[in-house]
Amino acid sequence: MKTPFEMSHVLAFGFCGLVILVGVLLRAKIKFLQNYLVPSCMIGGLLGMALMNLKLIPLGEEFFQAIAYHFFILSFISIGLTRGEKATEGEGGGRGVLRGALWMGLINGASMSTQALLACLLVLGLWAAGFSMPLEFGLFLPLGFTQGPGQALAIGKAWEAGGFADAVTIGLAFAAIGFFFALFVGVPLINWGVRKGYVKPGVAGGLPDFFRKGYYRQEEQTETMGTMTTHPGNVDPLAFQAGVVGVVYGATYLLYFALSRVVGPLSDAAWGFFFFFGLMVGLVARLGFQKAGAGHMIDPRTQTRITGFCVDILVASTLIAVKLSVVWEYIVPLLVIALVGGAWTTVYMLYFGRRCEGHGFERMIVQYGCNTGTVSTGLVLLRVVDPDFKTSVAFETGLYSIFATPFILGTMVVIVYSSKWGLSLYQQMGIYLGLICVGLILLKVFGLWRKKQW
Repeated sequence: MKTPFEMSHVLAFGFCGLVILVGVLLRAKIKFLQNYLVPSCMIGGLLGMALMNLKLIPLGEEFFQAIAYHFFILSFISIGLTRGEKATEGEGGGRGVLRGALWMGLINGASMSTQALLACLLVLGLWAAGFSMPLEFGLFLPLGFTQGPGQALAIGKAWEAGGFADAVTIGLAFAAIGFFFALFVGVPLINWGVRKGYVKPGVAGGLPDFFRKGYYRQEEQTETMGTMTTHPGNVDPLAFQAGVVGVVYGATYLLYFALSRVVGPLSDAAWGFFFFFGLMVGLVARLGFQKAGAGHMIDPRTQTRITGFCVDILVASTLIAVKLSVVWEYIVPLLVIALVGGAWTTVYMLYFGRRCEGHGFERMIVQYGCNTGTVSTGLVLLRVVDPDFKTSVAFETGLYSIFATPFILGTMVVIVYSSKWGLSLYQQMGIYLGLICVGLILLKVFGLWRKKQW
């Protein structure tokens, strides 16, 4: 149908909204989905994927990829703008919170490096078995699991431009399998921990209905989305909070534009790091507001809701964009790498989680969700055992990226630029191993790798 304006992206956004709403309905009605806490965005995304692959939706996957990429960046900008709220409880006070965040950061960063090293080993094995694929195929394991669908999409798009056909779909498939591990292994892990007495259930007698079914009845609707920092007669508070996110996005784009004027045209791979610069510019903007005495104008609860909104749209749109014909073509190497990688991540998290003092189980389950899905997934798992975030672990989750960033960026740079720099497979493996060793040494130095605690 001919229209006076381009409507495809808005229609794609509307379709994401539709499948999420259907996901809400299915989550409310189906006990299996409730028992495993499958989020509506994932339910809807899988439904949308089926409809797209059956050719029932007259939209190309490129529209959903574009939505996913931009909402991925917006989610990180919103995280950068969000001021951390004081933890309600933490063993050892502020020092205990800092140690918890440091443990989570080192575990998260080293986990991505172990996944990258394991991916290289598995690709070597698959090559020996006669399978033909680029090394980048396997490196979607850390990108899809630890970094999540947004980064798998961004880097996959750059690799497609470099000649790796269907890289986006392969990356999104890895991310989807990561979510399955987060939920269908993460929830049984929690149940196992409760049975063994390693952690207390968050609510006596089981999870409340609103948590399992995913919606509040009218009499339960007591939580607010945030605090109004502007008068709606002047500007709607949500418009102000979203406007700040938009300004940071524009400032990040201008930063990239300035870089391109200095160093020349930026490669496609460089745009895979746009999210990180957005996060940093968001942090600078928040500090600027605080220095100007206007820090209270950015409401952390509203920004958290903006982050959650972006992540829900991101997850739904990435799943919708997966082409099942491509997945089937690579099904054997995809499953080998993803399943072995998921099993390894489970063992890794259990080993170090059992050697973490204090809230070790809670920290372990958050990091399991983060290293197979997203930070939001980790917090969903945490709410099963700490529904009101009474421990310091949720607060630590907002801090750990400070300590994980050097390892994450180090691994990311090697993954993205190794071919450009002429690094051999074994040189890459050596760098990943070095990053792992640094992380483990720091765990020992700071006394965070202890004897078994539970």
